[in-house]
Amino acid sequence: MNPLVTLPLVLFVVLLELAIGGVIAMVLLERSTDTPLGFLRLAAVVDIAAAAFAALIASALPPEAEIAARLSYAVAALLALTFVATLAPWRRVRQAVEGVTALAGIALLVAASTARPGGAPSQYDVLALAALPLGALALGGVDAAMLLGHWYLVTPKLSPRPLQTAALMFVAALLLQAVLLVLAYSRGFVAIAWDTNAAATALRIFVGIAAPLPIAFAAWWTARLNTQSSTGLLYVALGMVLAGEIMARMLFYVAGVPI
Repeated sequence: MNPLVTLPLVLFVVLLELAIGGVIAMVLLERSTDTPLGFLRLAAVVDIAAAAFAALIASALPPEAEIAARLSYAVAALLALTFVATLAPWRRVRQAVEGVTALAGIALLVAASTARPGGAPSQYDVLALAALPLGALALGGVDAAMLLGHWYLVTPKLSPRPLQTAALMFVAALLLQAVLLVLAYSRGFVAIAWDTNAAATALRIFVGIAAPLPIAFAAWWTARLNTQSSTGLLYVALGMVLAGEIMARMLFYVAGVPI
């Protein structure tokens, strides 16, 4: 299949991974009272923007993605409600809204993992159900950490705990993606991906997972010492992970490879 045919679906999914991963990061960061409310509002705005762009693309998706397209409108609405909740003083209500939105987002990603365009290989694996949510964790974690890094420039006395939490989420997501890659290799998926597009496969493995992993560890480690250094590292990592996710989703929708 021509990769250009899957481009709308790939962009749709990557944007949703960013938005849903962002709200999952909000859920984790809300556990600490050190997380500034202003940051949560900024994160919600970024998530809404990503989900809104995905919803605009939904009409161009193949018929197989109809369920995911419809769910994207609901998730975008829930993300808007999440932003409204950040304007209210009730922390428990805010946490509940964020939790519901995160669960709805995960359901949407699972639905998107079954949306194989007509003409795509029939081969399918249960690993696909994990690939998209893990991508959301990676994108959401690095984006939240990068945004938090900017927040420390305004509030330098802020506790480093929120930044460490977001960076740790990023590290965990990359490690889980590495495990998924090993499982995919054991089932022959990496060989299929390499035969389909060697350049995209190499970009996914080395730029999307291997290279960002030491950067993520370094960002987590330096968060307690120098938040500005962490921010610079996370800028680089965000670009790497974004490129890796685009390649991964293209390989998935073209060749059925969950990496």
